[in-house]
Amino acid sequence: MTTPSGMSYEERERRAQAIYDSSIRHLIGPGDTHKYVKIDVLSGDYEIGENSIETGHQLRTRRPDSVISTFQNHCPRVIKIRSPRITRVSKTQQ
Repeated sequence: MTTPSGMSYEERERRAQAIYDSSIRHLIGPGDTHKYVKIDVLSGDYEIGENSIETGHQLRTRRPDSVISTFQNHCPRVIKIRSPRITRVSKTQQ
């Protein structure tokens, strides 16, 4: 299966994990583990916030064509979206 960008979900998550590990993980302190991290896997740009939807909106405002991956508690989250609402959220295996 592929994302709308033509990238497979596996490739998207591999890129997101690499960006998170190299650029973001060290910014998340013990008191921030409840926050959401949204990463644009095409540009490496990211947004950190307490509300998943608002955080994603802020990133999409800056990067309208972004392919976003979500992390929380240092774990990637798979979010399957059927516009305009989220249909399923599940924790991925590490």
